[in-house]
Amino acid sequence: MKVAITGGIGSGKSYVCRLLEARGISVYDCDAAAKRLMRTSPSLRRSLSALVGPEVYDADGVLQKRVLAAFLLQSGSNAQAVDDVVHPAVAEDFMRSGYDFLESAIYFDSGFNRRVRINKVICVSAPLEVRLQRVMRRDGITREKALEWTARQLPQEQVARRSDYVIVNDGQRDLSGQIDTILKQIKEENKMETILSIAGKPGLYRLVSRGKMNLIVESLDAQKKRMPAFATDRVTSLADIAMFTDEEDVPLWKVLAAVGEKEGGKTCSLNYKKCSSKELREYFAAVLPAFDRDRVHDSDIKKLLQWYNILVDNGITDFEKTLAPTEGDNVDDRA
Repeated sequence: MKVAITGGIGSGKSYVCRLLEARGISVYDCDAAAKRLMRTSPSLRRSLSALVGPEVYDADGVLQKRVLAAFLLQSGSNAQAVDDVVHPAVAEDFMRSGYDFLESAIYFDSGFNRRVRINKVICVSAPLEVRLQRVMRRDGITREKALEWTARQLPQEQVARRSDYVIVNDGQRDLSGQIDTILKQIKEENKMETILSIAGKPGLYRLVSRGKMNLIVESLDAQKKRMPAFATDRVTSLADIAMFTDEEDVPLWKVLAAVGEKEGGKTCSLNYKKCSSKELREYFAAVLPAFDRDRVHDSDIKKLLQWYNILVDNGITDFEKTLAPTEGDNVDDRA
């Protein structure tokens, strides 16, 4: 599970990150990473030189901060252009880093949330006056200047609404207790079930545990039979499956959710085993109107409806939560 820590200037999110690191959780610092990559990444240096001009680096390849700052201050479009060069490099570096937590002050402001796959966002907040006093003490600036800096960021209330958790760091509330509660909730949510399909075997399976060479799975039926599954068994997580449409492919959970909405959360009203091809396709067109008529076969639709019934019979109706994509579910990907 990937988690982003964000919060406005003076909220104390860096302090929260230090408390996380004291708990053994390493946090990827996006700001520090951007500075490092601008110094060390040859491809990023070439892109910045092409955008800003060759003078942005000296003869020894050292970034000229004053040149970059002058370019950024010329216009908002210049700042956006630099973000469009630097942020993808930071996002790629984070995804390769092995870190699960990242810190970004402008996670939503800059659109960085669209560049990385994050499961949960934690907003660190504090009353405005508390934030202003912290910034004034830290940077030795006036209250007016601190207000100006604060106004450049998204309103704290908006960031909080877009986040999954909020930590109030006002100097009064129990900060450690809030962190521990959120970490516990994240841990519980990270235990979401992984539902699998195994080629050549009927039905669906729940992932029970992972071994070095296999997976232990349990059948989603009355028998609840457990057995090992290997890479040669062609095991696929339902979270990795999408269906063809005339536009973009649609994740399986969205299609299942559409069936559930049509059926009111009950099992499928269509007898997909005995109905005609025309009836089957008319039913599915009501669920997914833009489905690709050439690449989606009758057998695909029947398989989907079969899976839908199995899931509903097992009390699984929140398809988005249950089938949320998680890296490493697919055995072939893991290998």
